[in-house]
Amino acid sequence: MSVQALTSQQDTGTQGADIMSSAGSAAGTIKNDFMTLMLASIQNQDPTSPIDSNEFVSQMAQISQVESLEHMRANQAMSMIMMENLGIVQSAQLIGKSAMVPANEFTLGDDTIDGKVYLESGAEELEIEIKNDQGEVVETIVLGPQDSGDIAFSIDPEELDLPAGDYEITAKVTAGEETSNADTFIKAPIEKVHFVSASGVMMAELGNGLGTISVLEISEVS
Repeated sequence: MSVQALTSQQDTGTQGADIMSSAGSAAGTIKNDFMTLMLASIQNQDPTSPIDSNEFVSQMAQISQVESLEHMRANQAMSMIMMENLGIVQSAQLIGKSAMVPANEFTLGDDTIDGKVYLESGAEELEIEIKNDQGEVVETIVLGPQDSGDIAFSIDPEELDLPAGDYEITAKVTAGEETSNADTFIKAPIEKVHFVSASGVMMAELGNGLGTISVLEISEVS
């Protein structure tokens, strides 16, 4: 286990203890304040019109409910922290692996970039258009007739004589007289994983210029 993951687990224990302590303190303060007020009321009650004991019993029952709710809230908060840290530890195992994610823009270097096209139905002709950062089509990968499903492709900068830089791809699907675009996916190494507490979403930072995406968008890991 990494130092970061171990530190995360230690922080979980500290945060959990703080939450439970805070909940107990809050509930105890409410109860103590109520008991102080109750005793003051009894000591200063009008003998000719004594306070109804049933009212105190009812209020004590309400205080007990408040205590229970405070402890439930604390337990839920601690459970959320544990789930967050468990997610961080599990997602840390993704670092160094490659993820296939929805994308049509990437940064090309010296290495081949793999990708895939998803076809909802068969195609008479499938082509991958590659455009440079000026929007010009610089290369077309002809994949020919294809059945429905995932269709793999590779972009080899040496084979296609493409210089390093930013590119965009479009999958052109021809079926009969109609031409449409299909969804494209690109593979990239997972360089970093972090948790966004505000949204409760685990994010992965990817190479090949793909930026940061939610881990929920990853379709394959290898």
